[in-house]
Amino acid sequence: MLLRISLIVAILASIGSLLVSHLQVAQKITDLETNLQNTEAQLVQTQQDLEQTRADLVSAKDLAEQTQKSLEQTTRQLAEMTKSKQQQQQRADRAELELNKTRTQLTAAQRDLAAWKALDIPVDEVRSRLKLLIKANAALTALQEENAVMLHKINQLKERLMVYEGETLPPVEMPGLKGRVIAVDPKWDFVVLDVGGKQGALPRGEMLVSRDGKLVGKIRITRVEDNRCIANVLPEWKQADVQVGDLAMY
Repeated sequence: MLLRISLIVAILASIGSLLVSHLQVAQKITDLETNLQNTEAQLVQTQQDLEQTRADLVSAKDLAEQTQKSLEQTTRQLAEMTKSKQQQQQRADRAELELNKTRTQLTAAQRDLAAWKALDIPVDEVRSRLKLLIKANAALTALQEENAVMLHKINQLKERLMVYEGETLPPVEMPGLKGRVIAVDPKWDFVVLDVGGKQGALPRGEMLVSRDGKLVGKIRITRVEDNRCIANVLPEWKQADVQVGDLAMY
């Protein structure tokens, strides 16, 4: 009997222990379920926050792109305005120059008008005198040209006379004349220069020929055309063969 009671007590104790354990486990399960729900709720909130952050990021990106476009447009507008301002400033400067030029011309015209008024000469008489002056200048120019032609003929006659008398003609002066050798005939020892009568070349003119700063020889002009001339190489001055591109100078 005592054994049964002990067994019953032991069984009841085990049942009580199991009941307590079950209650504790049930409480833990309840706590875990609560934590799981809270975690799920936090996860949902986190996902919502993430979506909102993504949306904010897209909006911020769009805003940044719009801001960049606005900045580029503003930069272009600023460049165009700067260019337009420079053009306007240039036009203003030109206008100011023209204005100053016009003022100078007006001042000169007023001064000339005052001078003419001071002479107390009628306009018709001034015109008549100007016509006479123009005619006199034209006649003077014609006389000067005729004198130049006559002088050239006289010099030619003098040169012929000196040749007939056996005299050596002196070289002529050609101050400042420079040219380049454009052709060479080594067989007959003459060269062609790229300067002629329009540049001041004259028959019997003598020029030194150099290359890279070194003397090559000396030439004497024998024939002159408008923009080129022919010259003989003087053998007594020849240091080397003259080549195309050599510099000839008086």
